[in-house]
Amino acid sequence: MPYAVINKIRMHYEVAGRGDPILMINDLSAPAAHWGLQISALEPHFQVITFDNRGVGQSDLPPEPVYTTAQMADDAAALLRLLRIPRAHVVGASMGGTIAIELALRHPRLVRSLTLACTWAAGDARFLHTVEAWAGLSSRIPVEERYRYLVYPWVFSPAFFAKKENVEAAFQRALAYPHQTKAEAIERQARGILAWNGTRLKRLGAIKVPTLVLAGKDDILTPPEYSRALAKLIRRARLIILPGGHAFFIEEADLFNGAVLRFLKSVRSK
Repeated sequence: MPYAVINKIRMHYEVAGRGDPILMINDLSAPAAHWGLQISALEPHFQVITFDNRGVGQSDLPPEPVYTTAQMADDAAALLRLLRIPRAHVVGASMGGTIAIELALRHPRLVRSLTLACTWAAGDARFLHTVEAWAGLSSRIPVEERYRYLVYPWVFSPAFFAKKENVEAAFQRALAYPHQTKAEAIERQARGILAWNGTRLKRLGAIKVPTLVLAGKDDILTPPEYSRALAKLIRRARLIILPGGHAFFIEEADLFNGAVLRFLKSVRSK
């Protein structure tokens, strides 16, 4: 397994495929393995780089109380530089989308395009309360109940829940991962989300790279209006709303992957 020492932590990363590089940035508490359905679709066309954000998966769990969005964006930038990648397409989901935004603002020369899935610039009071709840409750309940009762009701759509086998399959895949995220990492990443929320509204217009904004029609955590607002703030951003909930890149992986591939190929052809 490849590891790199970045910003004084050991970070786990993976590289698959060949071609123009794509950096995939994960959502809250999710490891690189979370992108499995995307890697298989993208690697025949691109070089796909995935990594575990600080605190998650096989990366180190540093002791500071908050993992800031800027800090995690700097981690991503350092990984690209270590791999000698001068520019990459960047795909981020949820918290990973906010890190991608921060990466584009802090290290614009490293970013060739942005794909922002289920991402926001300024979440409302309910959104903030939900993130606070995840941060506060993650250490109080077993991992199994964390997935089934704390996270899944927010990230999957009614159509997904209508088939119990979908939920059970997702549950078993999550539990099978051998490097479960510790509650401390969830709390520290969540505090980073809360501190970042609403702070970049005036700077989003500075993003000049081609940008695709994707939303799940039935997302109740970061509803489509968040993506509509985000797309209006970024110059010439494209907006596509797909079926599914917050985790529509899992629920509707084929539709998600197809939209991303078409967008990236259109950028590559320019």
